[in-house]
Amino acid sequence: MAEYAGRYDVGSLESTERRFSDWALVKRVINEYMMRHKSLVLIVGLLIFTKMLLILVGPYIYKVTIDHFIRNIPTTGGKWLADIMRTVAAIMSGGGPLDIWHILFSAGILYVLTGVMLWAVMAFQEYHINKLGSFIIADIRSDFFRHLEKLSQSFFEYGNTGKLVSRATNDADALKRLVSSGIIQVVADLVTALAILVTMMFIDLQLALVAVVIAPILALVSKTFRGLVRNMWSIARQNIASMTGKVQDLMYGAKITKAMTQEEQSLKEFDSVNEANMRAQIRAEIIANSFEATMGFFTHLISALIWFVGGQQVIFAARTLGDLVAFTQYSTSFLEPIQSISTFYGEIQSALAGAERIFTVLDIEPEVKEAPDAVEFSMKEGVLEFKNVSFSYVKGIPVLKRISFKTRPGERLAIFGPTGSGKSSIINLIERFYDPDKGRVLIDGMDLRRVKIKSLRRRISIVPQEPYLFTGTLRYNLKFGRPEATDEDMVKICKLVGIHDAIMRLEKGYDEEVTEQGTNLSYGQRQLVCLARALMADPKILILDEATSSVDPYTESLIQKALKEEMINRTILIVTHRVSTVRDADRIIVLDHGTIQDVGSHDDLIERNDLYKKLCAMQLVSIAERL
Repeated sequence: MAEYAGRYDVGSLESTERRFSDWALVKRVINEYMMRHKSLVLIVGLLIFTKMLLILVGPYIYKVTIDHFIRNIPTTGGKWLADIMRTVAAIMSGGGPLDIWHILFSAGILYVLTGVMLWAVMAFQEYHINKLGSFIIADIRSDFFRHLEKLSQSFFEYGNTGKLVSRATNDADALKRLVSSGIIQVVADLVTALAILVTMMFIDLQLALVAVVIAPILALVSKTFRGLVRNMWSIARQNIASMTGKVQDLMYGAKITKAMTQEEQSLKEFDSVNEANMRAQIRAEIIANSFEATMGFFTHLISALIWFVGGQQVIFAARTLGDLVAFTQYSTSFLEPIQSISTFYGEIQSALAGAERIFTVLDIEPEVKEAPDAVEFSMKEGVLEFKNVSFSYVKGIPVLKRISFKTRPGERLAIFGPTGSGKSSIINLIERFYDPDKGRVLIDGMDLRRVKIKSLRRRISIVPQEPYLFTGTLRYNLKFGRPEATDEDMVKICKLVGIHDAIMRLEKGYDEEVTEQGTNLSYGQRQLVCLARALMADPKILILDEATSSVDPYTESLIQKALKEEMINRTILIVTHRVSTVRDADRIIVLDHGTIQDVGSHDDLIERNDLYKKLCAMQLVSIAERL
């Protein structure tokens, strides 16, 4: 199937072309993930509102103190706060005469108390925002993993796992920042900025208009930078994924690299990817920082204009000094959330780029879907039948052509043929990793497209050519297909396949942890563990996919012996190109270029089939040998 690689290559998803708008991504995160935690969102919202009120209180304390007690120009609006200050000052003086120092001290206490309360609210807000972000990131990773499990096998056969790992780690982390530094922080900043702006307009409409006069310019600058920043961060994230894939490639291929003395070449390739990643990151940071600096210039310009216009109003007694001081503080507070938004803009764009990469994978539809009216399948005899099946991975390039055969109960049927003959495609159709283009695949007379996929695969086990063991103990691996199996069953199966003694020689026996790629076991031992795992699942149909092609004759004999003893009244499908593996089969299907050339026993095929005879001769199997 390698000739069809690229059809589902994850690299094809690494385009920087926009698929979603910013608002579409934000809305999706809110609707699909934030709203799963409504109580936490409500708490964060209340904290944001409380923080806004406390920010408004501070400058107002300054205004009342200056106008009522320093300048002696009391205003009606601040009388309630002035009375509170007098009460606090009276308590502090112990009933004695009040002077300006008592008043100022009481004002200072109120200001400090407000600051402490603001600090506490901000701390609680930060905690709950991070908590919400952690919940959301866990949800996204869970959904991502669940979705990967639903995707068709074709996606994994052609996908780059390193790039998928990058999406599940780096891009998922970026989504957390989108929630904390992005959506919630921006909402908090906008709410605060709006409240301050309303307060500023209430104090002095003219000065408030000065504060917002540059807003259209800021909007234009933001729009100009937005696409550039987004594109730069998309490229940066694409390079991170490429680097992750390259690291994984180099690690898995370390043995070949050393054996062929290509360490320097591998290092050059990694340095090239690493440098591209570094340059992409630098370009993204430069654009983001340029945007931040531009926003900073305009915010300082606004401050200067407020001081110029407001100062003249105070000089000509059009406005009190307290109003100007309070307004100046409000303007600073008004500019802070705007500055914060600009500061986080690059990071938000990075997070949006990560969100887009996550959702691009989540939106991939599996090719093989379960029918709405699919039924539970209780496999009885395990009789497999192909009826005029044709199949292709790419339209117009057939891999199987009008394949028809039917197994018998308890039969050992071999699918034999050279590389590229279509053997693996037959396995893919039996497990319903793919559906045929034409014809039907049936088990016990039931079309596989009419049954629930889990109930089908639960009764079919595959022993792959490359023995793969999961991270965990041998016990975990052996019971992977049937966790409820007893230890007695596990030991019985392992003795049957001849791996029990080797396991017991390990320090922890069945509780021995499997190292990465199972390197603490020999290749043959890993293959026997995979066979035992398949048998432990109690399948009705067992498929050996070139399972003995890379093992020694002794291990192969153990496998053949186990199959004879354990698989009575069960169907065994042996898919291989090795004659030594199939000559004891009840029947052998000779497959070539996607068509069935012949069907028969080893002896019959030796007599009448030229392709089978030729392959036997190439593998040094005596054509005169009677087995």
